[in-house]
Amino acid sequence: MKKMFTNFNNQQKTVHDTINDFINTKKGKKASETTKYYEDRLNAFYSYLTECEGIDELQILTRATIDRYMNHKKVLSPSISNQTLNNHLRAIRAFVNYCIYEGYIKPFKIEMYPTTSTPRKPYTNEEQELLLEKPNLKKCTFTEYRNWVIICHFLASGNRSKTVRHIKIKHVELDRRRITLDTTKNNEILYMPISDTYYPILRDYMKARNGQPDDYLFCTQYGKQFTDGGLRCVMRKYNIKHGVNTTSLHRYRNTFAETWIMNDGNPKKLQYALGHKTQHMVDEYVSIYGKELKEEFNDFTPLSMQREWLESKKKIRI
Repeated sequence: MKKMFTNFNNQQKTVHDTINDFINTKKGKKASETTKYYEDRLNAFYSYLTECEGIDELQILTRATIDRYMNHKKVLSPSISNQTLNNHLRAIRAFVNYCIYEGYIKPFKIEMYPTTSTPRKPYTNEEQELLLEKPNLKKCTFTEYRNWVIICHFLASGNRSKTVRHIKIKHVELDRRRITLDTTKNNEILYMPISDTYYPILRDYMKARNGQPDDYLFCTQYGKQFTDGGLRCVMRKYNIKHGVNTTSLHRYRNTFAETWIMNDGNPKKLQYALGHKTQHMVDEYVSIYGKELKEEFNDFTPLSMQREWLESKKKIRI
């Protein structure tokens, strides 16, 4: 049942206290990265309210106040994009909706800034060739070998960094050729097929990894789980070492989507593979990368297509 709005004149609640209450509702329900997202953006908003508006009462929360905050951010960063502004607005909107639900303030809507779809630049075939060159296992360190396998995984799966960091050895079922993904953006469990190209790579890596079922598949050199920043750091160094100056982990996801679409992969299966709850994001990829679509997971991952491209150049198989 929808909560009644009965506390409009409650002057004892402060923005500071209510933000803490809101954050506490998120803890235990969301991943730590999501909680940190709200903390960072709402703390910045709170600093503005106290330093620039000079008020810590909930009644300051109006559409006009939020408009002034957004204008303040534009003044501080003239080149700030609408996407970045929306990133801050989503946190504020969630907080405002919480306050409305609790009856602390009167209802009002927060409108997002208009954005336009821009092509997401994937890794080129030349860049993929450099990154997918298999290291000499007799000379390289385990970390370099692990980093190479991580790149193979990204290009074979389209997984988000967060999902990859949470995969444990027990989640990999080589006999069933699938990986259980239990940490996704939508908090849904997904099952990722292991393609024919990725299978021998993953099989050999797991023999070298030789961990326990509850150990993380891709761990740090100390056997611990990667942090988001830690994984980005080691992969950035790997890319640069191999002559690729673009280092975004999300670019592997874009490469996965582009390769699938440009080779007529089924859009519904792509939606599942990428873990999107709705078709909206896949439609955006389609509008950017291609028009006509067909089927089959095993044929349309970047890792599989890269092998064909290398063979067409008479290169050694990966």
